[in-house]
Amino acid sequence: MRTGSLSIGRAAYQSIFRWISIEKSRPWTARSFLSSGRLSPVFQNFKGKSMRIAKALFMGLVFGAAPLLHAQAPASKIAGPVSLVVPYPAGGASDFTARLFAEPLHRELGATVVVENIGGATGAIAAQKMLNAPANGQMLYQGSQNELILPPLTMQGIRYDVSDFEIVHPVTTTRLVLVVRKGLPVKNLDEFIRLMRSRSHSEPITCGIPGVGSLYHLIPGSMAKKADAQLNFIPYKGSAPIVQDILGDRIDFTIMAFSTSMLQFDKEGRYRIIANLSQDKPKELAHLPSLAERSVFKDMDYASNAAYYVKKGTPLAVRQALNAAIGNIVESPAVIQGLEGDGRRVWQRMSLSEAEDFYAKEIEKYRGMVRLTGFKPAD
Repeated sequence: MRTGSLSIGRAAYQSIFRWISIEKSRPWTARSFLSSGRLSPVFQNFKGKSMRIAKALFMGLVFGAAPLLHAQAPASKIAGPVSLVVPYPAGGASDFTARLFAEPLHRELGATVVVENIGGATGAIAAQKMLNAPANGQMLYQGSQNELILPPLTMQGIRYDVSDFEIVHPVTTTRLVLVVRKGLPVKNLDEFIRLMRSRSHSEPITCGIPGVGSLYHLIPGSMAKKADAQLNFIPYKGSAPIVQDILGDRIDFTIMAFSTSMLQFDKEGRYRIIANLSQDKPKELAHLPSLAERSVFKDMDYASNAAYYVKKGTPLAVRQALNAAIGNIVESPAVIQGLEGDGRRVWQRMSLSEAEDFYAKEIEKYRGMVRLTGFKPAD
């Protein structure tokens, strides 16, 4: 080979190995490898004969480089069976989500996937069971800030911390709404604020909460702080009896997770939905204000964000594989239709690092909520 060709060859080798060093850190598949966008850096400095020599060398090296690329890619299969741990009894919205994800997750992972319902203690019992299991990705916790972030901050005796979990991927946002009993003399958010303030020192209006220190307790607590008002909190064991007492005109208001099934009760006048708690409104309630649209509740923007989590220490390759699998599922038309038909929003695909940023922001947001309310952990 002449000197010119040797020079071209050396340049080609250097370009190819620079490309390999970059690609080693990226997911490698045949489709992405053949895409022009990922190959173009190899040949961008060659033309004519130089291009032909570079391509010939590339084809000779690529099969040797492929194992290098594959070695850095996340595992595509998880040893089964895989459990989706739901911290609530079967039949509720959380259970519905898990069962909708179970079959496509089975197809993605090539492993048996089962839904495990473990209720009690605002998710703490389910969380503790997962933390007692090996950190191998075979147990995923389906939870929100109400089950993972708030209990260690608001409940005594909780033996875990937010840092004991690593997020895999957010899956749904459930919007929250302010619901009042039919007999309460308010028809909208502004009238509600005035009533809350006017009765603050004489006979505070009652708020049903499904757990002391829960999201559904701290949100109205934050509202009261911002409005300089007092509320009378009535704790219940779960949401079902709260709904019964709202329908029975026995408590004044509550915060509820929105579902389209609620619209019929509102339409029939059995209770009234008067506000959204998040600026991201369900289309069915787009005509109602969000809390943040009132200056007194500026910056209040709350929803229930469910995600899948694994135990801290789960290998990175396993978390990447789970992230990729769930990312595919949240793009499924069948999954989107099933969940959005119930009034929820499905999260778009995000990388593992993006998911970790999301979790960090959620932790800081709800630590701030606890500071605002001055809430002290209770037994």
